[in-house]
Amino acid sequence: MADDAVQSTPRSTIALRDQVDILLVDDRPENLLALEAILEPLGQRLVQAHSGEEALRKLLRHDFAVVLLDVQMPGMNGFETAQLIKSRERTRYIPIIFLTAISKEEDYVFRGYQVGAVDYISKPFQPDVLRAKVAVFVDLHLKQKRLAEQEALLREGERRMTELRHMREMLQSEARFRDIVGSAMDAIVIFDEHEKITLFNGAAERMFKCPAVKAIGRPLVDFFPDADSANAVREICGLAKQARAAGAQPGHELDARQHVAALSGRRAGGETFPIEVSISCVEGRDGNQFTLIVRDISDRMRQEQALREQAATLKQTMADLQAANEELNRRQEDLERAMTARSRFYASMSHELRTPINAVLGYSTLLLENIYGPLNEKQAEGIQRTQRAAKHLLELVNDVLDLSKIEAGKIDLRLQPVQFPAIVEELFITVRPLADKYGSKLTLENMSGPVSVVSDPRRVRQILLNLLSNAIKFGKAKPIRVQIERTAGDGVSIAVIDQGEGIPPDDQERIFQEFVQLGKTQLQEGTGLGLPISRRLAEILHGSLTIHSEVGKGSTFKLTLPSTADTKHGRVLDQEKPQRAVDERRRAVPETSEAVSA
Repeated sequence: MADDAVQSTPRSTIALRDQVDILLVDDRPENLLALEAILEPLGQRLVQAHSGEEALRKLLRHDFAVVLLDVQMPGMNGFETAQLIKSRERTRYIPIIFLTAISKEEDYVFRGYQVGAVDYISKPFQPDVLRAKVAVFVDLHLKQKRLAEQEALLREGERRMTELRHMREMLQSEARFRDIVGSAMDAIVIFDEHEKITLFNGAAERMFKCPAVKAIGRPLVDFFPDADSANAVREICGLAKQARAAGAQPGHELDARQHVAALSGRRAGGETFPIEVSISCVEGRDGNQFTLIVRDISDRMRQEQALREQAATLKQTMADLQAANEELNRRQEDLERAMTARSRFYASMSHELRTPINAVLGYSTLLLENIYGPLNEKQAEGIQRTQRAAKHLLELVNDVLDLSKIEAGKIDLRLQPVQFPAIVEELFITVRPLADKYGSKLTLENMSGPVSVVSDPRRVRQILLNLLSNAIKFGKAKPIRVQIERTAGDGVSIAVIDQGEGIPPDDQERIFQEFVQLGKTQLQEGTGLGLPISRRLAEILHGSLTIHSEVGKGSTFKLTLPSTADTKHGRVLDQEKPQRAVDERRRAVPETSEAVSA
């Protein structure tokens, strides 16, 4: 029935013969999804159960290699479920791993082991550790290695077959016949037309565990356990005799493959084993003599069987990998569609979000300017707080929209000459109110004279404005220097240097991650998007944004731009383009620079 269908990862739709079932028990679907993502690389069948009762029903219908069991569940909890599992004869030996994010006390851990768990893991846990504890599909490399060994054995078998053919040809020379037989590594038995053994070499003695003195004179059939093998030997002898007679005719070629067969041999103690025989006919003084060359192929038969099984397994594995690739392609297409939908959502919502925020800003400004009448001190203070919050929210909307455009590859670059230090001098005017508020002195140091690069001036201003605002707010009211220097290839580097608290080495890369805000010495306000956006914009302009900082001495953020940036990045759709550049927006409302995020 459909209700009994096994919930598993998509790749298990084509089941491998050696796949196992793994039971995942958790009342929260998101936890089951996370476990599936962690264990999916193992390639096993992952079966879900949303409660202890459902897990018990699954255990009645399937054999599981391991159970991953949540402790805290409504109804029957993990401990009760484990007790019932261990109480059943059919399931008591299934290993259970408890997973919990709450019950971490020693009493819970002890109880988990008491009810029969093999492990008790607290969340959050390392995915690699959990995967290593559950992994059973780790022998693929060994199988491939064994496959190569089997191929080598097959090549060795072909080589040995060639040796057998050459040996038979050499045995046709009576002058050397006895010496060759006595020194041969393969078992050689010579018998006459009455099937009486006339020669039994040392290798044959070891193979059949029978001394030559006891074997000579005995019927050949004594060393074959069944009539079929004996009849096959007689048939090959007839073919060898015919080939011997036909070989005297000019132009006739012997086919050695007709005189080789896989049969069963019998040792002196009665033990049977697989052999491969080659029979040739030699005419001697006493009539026709048949030479039987015997080889024990027990190892080769086992290796060939293992090779066939591994070939079948690898075939199924390849089919499974192909199915997994198709599933990954499908998921990639779904992700691309989702990204496109998200970009459309951001574009359509940006206007809807900005309109009420701008209205709040406008009306609060009118109120503060007493357009609607005078305000008392408490009213003015409340409206000022409202205005600052609205400005911060507007900055957040703008930053999120910029970040989404960068991720979607839809940043519109409008390249034109950008003059240094002119653009920095303009920004000094913009941030002067903020610098005066914090008591910071701004200094421009032009190390190489005027420099001009081809870039997007709006994006360059956005990056530098963010760096200057951060330096002012966290420079501890100490002087802030901006150094401009020409780089190799006619590029330019702009270093913003403050004397604030500095940033620890472990946090210097974290500040370029989205929504990361550090401790007391770092930015407390803002969205946590300013520096991530600035670094990505620098990379889009084919430049870089780096940091050098020492705790207690300050930080240096360096923006490096090439002489020319290209336009290989996607364009922004008309409805997605911001109404005003970031620096223009901040010039219109100077206090907005306070909301620039770190």
